[in-house]
Amino acid sequence: MGHAFFIVALSLAALASLVCPWIGVVCAYLLVVLDPQAIWFWDFAGLRPALWVLIPTGVGIVFGLLRGIFDPRILFTRRNLFILVLWVCLVLSYYFGPYTQVQGPWRFDDPDLVFSIVNKMMLLYFMASLCIDTELKVKTLFLVVCGSAVYLIYWGNLQYFSGKLMGQRLAGPTQLQGGGLYHDENDFAMLFVVAQPFLWYLGFAFKKVIWRWTWWLIIPFCWHAVFLTASRGGLVGLAVTILLIAFRSKYRMLGLALVPAFVFVYIWQGGGLMKSRASTIVHFQHESSAETRIQSWRAASHMIAAHPLIGVGLASYGPAFPDYSKDHPREAHDTLLQITAESGITAGLMYVLIVLSCIRSLWRTANGLKKQNMGQRENFLYLMNEATLTSFCGLVTCSLFLSLQIFEIFYCLNVLANGILYVARKSKIVPSPSPQLPIVTPSVAAPSV
Repeated sequence: MGHAFFIVALSLAALASLVCPWIGVVCAYLLVVLDPQAIWFWDFAGLRPALWVLIPTGVGIVFGLLRGIFDPRILFTRRNLFILVLWVCLVLSYYFGPYTQVQGPWRFDDPDLVFSIVNKMMLLYFMASLCIDTELKVKTLFLVVCGSAVYLIYWGNLQYFSGKLMGQRLAGPTQLQGGGLYHDENDFAMLFVVAQPFLWYLGFAFKKVIWRWTWWLIIPFCWHAVFLTASRGGLVGLAVTILLIAFRSKYRMLGLALVPAFVFVYIWQGGGLMKSRASTIVHFQHESSAETRIQSWRAASHMIAAHPLIGVGLASYGPAFPDYSKDHPREAHDTLLQITAESGITAGLMYVLIVLSCIRSLWRTANGLKKQNMGQRENFLYLMNEATLTSFCGLVTCSLFLSLQIFEIFYCLNVLANGILYVARKSKIVPSPSPQLPIVTPSVAAPSV
């Protein structure tokens, strides 16, 4: 019954994507963030949901471009250029990296599989950047991320309350063939780091106080889910997002109240494993995990020095490790270092520019939106801007200690940022930067040039 349901749902999504490609984009990110093929893996047996959505969406976009519904100049932004160059660097490192074809016990990821994931990830990003061009579309994608996060918060806490964890760290749902976006505990914690600001700022969209506080009551369960993962990176990410909310919130006292609330919940429900691991964040000199990270970072620097242009090869950090270090091979546990070591200095530079561009643009847009007279009900564009900015900062902070180079929520947040910035500039809330082409209205045919 469930299998038939998902076939019908995917068929309807495919048909809708042909007519309205932005629906296909939203459905694709629903599959990414919620990862239903891992939650209900038995119902997705034999299905490839990504292709069910991406192919009709691509066809719909082609027809949309021919009809003049979309204007490709929407894509002409500096950040999209940085992401395109990063994509090229990843492709080159896959084909020409010296360790891509090297086999052995330290092959953590299959380069062919990672290459396929990268191409689908980047293709979806650019399709979304072209389609998500109105406030309604941005809001829909924003709510899809919120809804997916809320369900996974429920799923994670359910594992604890049902007694399935039995003292283990909480990992996310795993697909039938293994893997999945959240198969690692740290990756699962990143979802909740991203979710917390979404939950907080969406609460302000409710007019009635009772509904606002009902929504905010989900946040402690979000914190508890991070505690269950026992992820130190997740704990640091939560701290960063809470501090940003506290000091950027228009309601300063309400935002500051999050700090003691978080401390109280941590003391009450942090758990022995989380507290034990968290104690090593400060006293990292005596912690083996910190020492192994430093060893891995040193190996990454040697790889970068030896292969500055192409890197050692996409998803080939493990096989290359023994040639650049006498220590036990492991991942870099730093997204920037792993991207640079595997795909070259240009790829690492593009990653830095993507991060700086996104944070700077959202920060400037927030200042413009704050000047508006929002009345009693908060401007939803402002709420989405603040949530995306805060989540992005939390995720990037965590990436300093984790390998998140194919964590697709990073690109989902960039899509939201693109849509928010485009709508803000089209509304003349924030002026367009001089290198960017003028804003066009995608609902009409583009003028001839």
